[in-house]
Amino acid sequence: MPTVAFLGLGHMGVRMAARLVAAGHTVTVWNRTSKPLVGATAADTPGGAASGAEIVITMLSGPAAVESVLFGENGAASAMRADTVLVEMSTIGPDAVRAIAARLPCAMVDAPVGGSVDKAEAGELTIFTGGEPADVDRVAPVLAAMGTVERVGGPGSAAAAKLVVNTALIAGLALLGELRELAATLDVDAERFLAAGPMGALVRRSEGKGAHFTMDLAAKDLALAVDHGGDLPLTRAALARARAAVPNTGGRDVGALADPTKAGR
Repeated sequence: MPTVAFLGLGHMGVRMAARLVAAGHTVTVWNRTSKPLVGATAADTPGGAASGAEIVITMLSGPAAVESVLFGENGAASAMRADTVLVEMSTIGPDAVRAIAARLPCAMVDAPVGGSVDKAEAGELTIFTGGEPADVDRVAPVLAAMGTVERVGGPGSAAAAKLVVNTALIAGLALLGELRELAATLDVDAERFLAAGPMGALVRRSEGKGAHFTMDLAAKDLALAVDHGGDLPLTRAALARARAAVPNTGGRDVGALADPTKAGR
C-alpha cells in the first residue's frame, strides 16, 4: 500500500484520514493545531508530513490555506518528489487547481468530495476526480477507502464540478428559506407540499443530522462560483444571503439558510 500524508484534520479531514488508517495505509498527518489521530503518525510541519510520502492529500478550508500549506514555510511542496502525487480534496475552484499544479514538482489530482461528516465517517463520500488518467488510476485505490470515485475529466475538471454541485445546494437552500417565508405569509403548510415536490431533497438536507458544512465555507464556495462563472444573478443573491447569515449562525450548518429564524432574515 502507498504511504500517505494527510494535511488538514478538520471536521471532514479527521474522519477521512481515519478511513485510510482503518484500510491499513501508513498515514502521517499534520494539522495547524495539534490533533492526534489514533493509528497515524503526527508531523510538526506540512513538509515533515509529506517527506517520504507517495501520496499527499490536502483537505483544507480554501485557496489561501492550501497555498500556505503547500508553499509556505516548511510547506509540503518542498518535500515532494517527482514520483509523488498530490491529491487536492479541498474546494478551491479550477483556476486555483491549475495554478497550484503549475508550481509542483510532481503530478496532481483534484478530488473534492460530496457529502458531509456522516458520509466521511462511513466511508461513503462521492469523490470527484480530475487529472491525467494514469495519475487518477494511481490514487483511486487510496481514495476508495473514503468513498466512491467519480472520474470527471482532466486537471481542474473535478474542482469545476464541485463548484456547480455546491452552488446548486447552497442557492437551493436559500430559495427553500424564501419559500418557507412565502408559505407562512400565505398560510400554507409548507412542509407538506415542499417535501413531496421538487424541493424534497433540499427539505431533507436542511434537516440533516450529521451534516456539517458551515455557513462561512458555503459563502466562500459561492464566492468562488461567482468569480468563475460570469453574471449569475441568482448565485450572487444567494451569496449575499449566506454572507449576511454568517454572523447569526456562527459555525452552524448551511442548512440554516432554509430556516429564516436562523439565517437572520
